[in-house]
Amino acid sequence: MSETFYYITFFILTLVVSFYLNGHINKIFVGNKLTDPVNERSSHKYPATRSGGLSVFFTICLACAFGVSTGKLVIPLYALLSVFFLTLTGFADDLINVRYREKFFLQIFAAVLMFQSGYSIDSFHGVFNIYEVPWWLELTSSLFVFVVVVNALNLIDGLDGMASFISMKFFLIAGGIILVSKTEWFLFFPIIISALVGFLWFNFNRNKKVFLGDTGSLFLGSLMAFFVFYFLDSESSLVTDPLISRPLLTVLMLLYPLVDTLRAFAIRSYNNKSPFVADRVHLHHRLADKGYQHWQASVLTFCLSTLITAINFLLFSTIGLLWCVVLTIVLLVVFYYIFFK
Repeated sequence: MSETFYYITFFILTLVVSFYLNGHINKIFVGNKLTDPVNERSSHKYPATRSGGLSVFFTICLACAFGVSTGKLVIPLYALLSVFFLTLTGFADDLINVRYREKFFLQIFAAVLMFQSGYSIDSFHGVFNIYEVPWWLELTSSLFVFVVVVNALNLIDGLDGMASFISMKFFLIAGGIILVSKTEWFLFFPIIISALVGFLWFNFNRNKKVFLGDTGSLFLGSLMAFFVFYFLDSESSLVTDPLISRPLLTVLMLLYPLVDTLRAFAIRSYNNKSPFVADRVHLHHRLADKGYQHWQASVLTFCLSTLITAINFLLFSTIGLLWCVVLTIVLLVVFYYIFFK
């Protein structure tokens, strides 16, 4: 069996499983009256459940278990424990609303587990002319980045499809790089993309609407954090090294959630509010207020952030890191005034 046929088959089978589990688990939630209430901050007008994250989690777990059994996939134990623990935290939050301070300490614990996976931020890859870092900076940088990535994805999950499209952008780029680099992780990417495609059918369905919930956003965020660790670990061999800076690449892959979170925190702090208070200052709220449908807003942010990433890929070898950063900031400002202002 050729590798291409194997991956396509895996994609289709995972898609079928995702579609089935999203429908089945949603029925269980509805039957137990575990629906998401509609309030003044809601972006939905009809009853929905937060079953999507659980469905995506089980779909990916089943597919990965099969991949491991066939020898096509190897998953570090501590990374698995970290992802499972954070997913369980998200599930508890969906059911009983875990307080933010408690959730933060649980995220730190998950970050420590991920740090033990064998991958970490042990080099700044030339940023500020720093390469290898001491162990204490490696630990603090890894924990900080883990918490930032996980929460950034969680905070943008405010419109149908938004977190899923941003996640797919991340994993499509990561999968492409890993495919060309010929590392052992590629099978994971058809799995996660197909799991999210199956979820999106229900996420955009008004009559059977499901959300990722914190279960899904923390699960996907922890997976992203793992691959950020993998990309920034000095032992990882990536073909992109001559083409683009690894730190710049990881920022570009997470561009929308990072920019939106930083902007929201800045606005709340300026207004003397807690950075963690729930409100409607996110960029996706601006798109919704301007009349964009949820799928339109999600696709727009996907396309704009992907375009900025592609431009940096094309120009990095010519203009270097500093001018790529300047160009990215300019493009962000231009796109903000065109689409979000």
